[in-house]
Amino acid sequence: MLKHCFHVLFNKDTLAACNQEMDATTRQCDNCYTVLQGNFCHQCGQEKKHHIRHVGGVVTEFFGEFSNWDARVWRTLLPLWFRPSFLSRRYVAGHRVPYVPPLRLYLFTSIIAFLLLAKLLPNNAVTLNDESATLPSVVTGAPVDAVQFQQELMTQIQTDAKAEGMDLDFLSSDENSTFGRKLTELSANPKLAINKFFSLAPQMLLVLLPMFALLLKLVYCRSGRFYTEHLIVALHSHSFILQFSVLYLALELLAGKLTAFALQEGISLLWLTTPVSWLAQGVLFWIPLYLLLFQKYYYAQNWRKTLLKFWLVSSIYNLMALTALVGVIMLSILWA
Repeated sequence: MLKHCFHVLFNKDTLAACNQEMDATTRQCDNCYTVLQGNFCHQCGQEKKHHIRHVGGVVTEFFGEFSNWDARVWRTLLPLWFRPSFLSRRYVAGHRVPYVPPLRLYLFTSIIAFLLLAKLLPNNAVTLNDESATLPSVVTGAPVDAVQFQQELMTQIQTDAKAEGMDLDFLSSDENSTFGRKLTELSANPKLAINKFFSLAPQMLLVLLPMFALLLKLVYCRSGRFYTEHLIVALHSHSFILQFSVLYLALELLAGKLTAFALQEGISLLWLTTPVSWLAQGVLFWIPLYLLLFQKYYYAQNWRKTLLKFWLVSSIYNLMALTALVGVIMLSILWA
């Protein structure tokens, strides 16, 4: 009897059958051969999926991934627009799969926003010596005197001094000469400087983002939050600002175009232009209110502290942004 048991236990055919049955019921990772407990390996993270298969399976997977990505975008954008701090709180709490990651969302928003902003500006050249020339306005599309447009675009610098004789204290004499020459050249085609500005502006914002997060870290130093948590706030808030800034400018441009069309055709479109203008003003009002509510709900402090810290953060950051903006404008003129 004992001999029969040893014969069954150590029989090669019996062991092979047992191994075959185990392989059939136990799944292993194709990469590290770890026994799987689901569709993903808990050791290396690779998914249990065969990528070499028929064309129909590849096409089905492609459209499945596309629909999933599309669903993630809308699940991200709607809370981003209308629920201040919701995405940041969810991300910090660990709910990350249903939404677009903050950094990816900001980079995608930045690229699209600055491309659209560049398209919203006119391509017209400015002739400085021809005071009778007219230009279409950026907002209304109506003719504007060339000298007035020049003053708005080139600021007081060009009206107070000759282009070759400018003296900016923070520039050397050679840089002043180069700046004046560039400013004179760009007067005939300001779109070159505008395009250069929009190529540098995303980099400027990318530098300001960690500085804004650091500012939040200093203001809320007693909150016990890590710097990366404040950085998530910066990414979501800047994504919102860029998206709604583009929306505001687009609505203003649409209202101006409708007004110009109505004047040209001699018809009344107040029933259409008025709601568009109101909507644009509502978008402009929602931006600072959203940021205030964002700071209130995310850091969960009383209104007195929230208002004080919101004013402090806004004042310092606006000063930083204004300084960076002036620097980018100067570089845009010099490098155009």
